Amino acid sequence: MGRFTADNQPSNRRGKGKKTTLPAKLTTKALEVLEEALNAGEQWAVVETLKRVMPPLKPVTPGDSLDGEMLRAKIKEITEFEERLAALEEQNAKSQ
Repeated sequence: MGRFTADNQPSNRRGKGKKTTLPAKLTTKALEVLEEALNAGEQWAVVETLKRVMPPLKPVTPGDSLDGEMLRAKIKEITEFEERLAALEEQNAKSQ
């Protein structure tokens, strides 16, 4: 059996690699609703718009790397410092 060529494609591709096109009327209506919601200050509209303009940041440092271990150690150090500070503040409040 030969390789698939431009003329020899499977009939059941089911849209792989193809973009689904929405009807222009539906797209226009959706954009109008979004614009109205943005103008009204709807939080969901702002969030959805920002997600597409500026996608959420993803972590760059893998957890099992040396940088990841150092980051965990620094977080632990800061957490312990905050706990000690809170204990000292509580002790100071009791003594006054």
